[in-house]
Amino acid sequence: MDNTQITIADLDTIKNIIDLATTRGAFRGEELSQVGLVYDKLNAFLKAVIEQAKAQEATNAEAGETQGE
Repeated sequence: MDNTQITIADLDTIKNIIDLATTRGAFRGEELSQVGLVYDKLNAFLKAVIEQAKAQEATNAEAGETQGE
């Protein structure tokens, strides 16, 4: 296992850790805006990556159908 690489799954886990820590009150009030900003950026990034992957899957599926004709 290569410990120098961060995967999309790792980023999703980090997002879940932030969410869990927030619900458990791990952050002080004055820290919440920065935590929220990072969480929102991470969430937007993950959504974009997922959408990009779905679009690529659709393109690959269409290419496979065209080749199979």
